[in-house]
Amino acid sequence: MFTFPGTARIHWHGNASPWNSHEFTWKWSSPPVCSGFHGFPRGHAIHFHVSSRECIFSFLLPGQQIQQDQFSSASWCPAGAHVVPPPWREERKEGWTRFVCFSDTHNLHGMIPQEHMPPGDVLLHAGDFTDSGELEQVESFNQWLERYPAEVKVVIAGNHDVTFDEDYYLARGARRFHKGKPYDCSKARGLLKSCTYLEDSSIEVRGYKIFGSPWQPDFFDWAFNRPRGHELRKKWEAIPEDTDILLVHGPPAGHVDMTSHEGHAGCEELLAAVQARAIAAVVAGHLHTGYGTSADEVTLFVNASTCTSDYNPTRPPIVFDLPPSHELRAATNAAARARGGS
Repeated sequence: MFTFPGTARIHWHGNASPWNSHEFTWKWSSPPVCSGFHGFPRGHAIHFHVSSRECIFSFLLPGQQIQQDQFSSASWCPAGAHVVPPPWREERKEGWTRFVCFSDTHNLHGMIPQEHMPPGDVLLHAGDFTDSGELEQVESFNQWLERYPAEVKVVIAGNHDVTFDEDYYLARGARRFHKGKPYDCSKARGLLKSCTYLEDSSIEVRGYKIFGSPWQPDFFDWAFNRPRGHELRKKWEAIPEDTDILLVHGPPAGHVDMTSHEGHAGCEELLAAVQARAIAAVVAGHLHTGYGTSADEVTLFVNASTCTSDYNPTRPPIVFDLPPSHELRAATNAAARARGGS
């Protein structure tokens, strides 16, 4: 339920007026129930079509999240972050940094269309770059990273990258996935020579502090699983307080975590950890049907799953720009204080 009055930004997509934003304010005490309007019923609808154009309203209300099925519809981001819609012709502002986000490529990186490989300053990959951790696939992925037009590449593992979770692999992963010919999983990380691999660790890039972690709530018998509750809470306690960008495999609860059968399936403990910190962006994947962006008043949430539910690598990457780190941090901290009422 939305609280009125409020503010919305409209994002148009169509032949006549591509990617123009318009902001307006409404003052009704309650929203009329309507959808599929033709015309411009100011403040009345959250979605409608006008000939070849589509208008999607994003509501900017304190304490509310904004979620879009397609990241190209996201027209507002918190704390100065800016989602760049395809075909990514928009130039980034001077001093800003462009992040290009992939996830869940599942050894299909070679089939990603060339037009879905925009240049950027930093490439982020949120895991599941292999089918099931095969070292040949890790090497192939590394070669793809090496060729990618980005200055810096930062990668985490996902549940499919089983050779990166040595405890799991030696206990049962090798028997499940590679019967008769197990891999030497101690070699897996060393094959990623064209990127920085993070596992419960951080890197500073252009002044931004990026923390990466592969853990997720129990998901069948895969790698990097932990039970919901105390064990995952302990994992997320390792996130540094000064993290600007959080790179995780599974999304937090309620943000870019929708599944086709179980509804929202994200991690509640992760959401609590994010909301206890002033994190500007959370980049995840894992749940292919959750692809898109979401936001609250502090954080931009991204599900960059490249593969569809049918494992077709046809989704474009999600691209966003961030202002210089000191500006971003000041804006994010101010938004976090306002959210906390302090």
